[in-house]
Amino acid sequence: MFDSSNYFALFQLPVILPVDTVKLSAHYQQLQRQFHPDNYATASDSEKAAIMQKSATINTGYRTLKDPVKAAEYRVSMQGIDIDTEHDTIRDLEFLSEQFELRERLDDIESTQDWALLDVFYAEVIARKKAIYDNLLHAITQTDWQNAKTLVYKLRYFARLIEHIELLQEKQFDL
Repeated sequence: MFDSSNYFALFQLPVILPVDTVKLSAHYQQLQRQFHPDNYATASDSEKAAIMQKSATINTGYRTLKDPVKAAEYRVSMQGIDIDTEHDTIRDLEFLSEQFELRERLDDIESTQDWALLDVFYAEVIARKKAIYDNLLHAITQTDWQNAKTLVYKLRYFARLIEHIELLQEKQFDL
């Protein structure tokens, strides 16, 4: 059975975060083998197109559920909550101030090229992201979807900050 309307069902997973990535990978590999386009070389053009669509859905679903932030976004969106609305912003001034401070600290670390401090900062940011994620899991458990939506937005901030830090960590080896 191929259920493309729900990634959790597609990979035969319970609708629970965090996603069991071992089971996700196992089901992904099984689906990839079953619906790989090379297996349908002699099929009609319409059948090939359908298989290509299924393969694309499998890949998108896998990438979504494998990434904790994307999986959280998807889980909240399953409740009919639009999390991609650009006009929705975080109104938590304390959080925004914290983000501004974290960005300033990262800029200072980058300008001084203090790589040891970057590693300490990275660990701190990872811990803060984990705290937000844990709060998100609690909000989902409590079916507090509006709070979950806000926490997804906050996770995005931390994910972008972490990406920037990781780029700097790679950059230190290029010097």
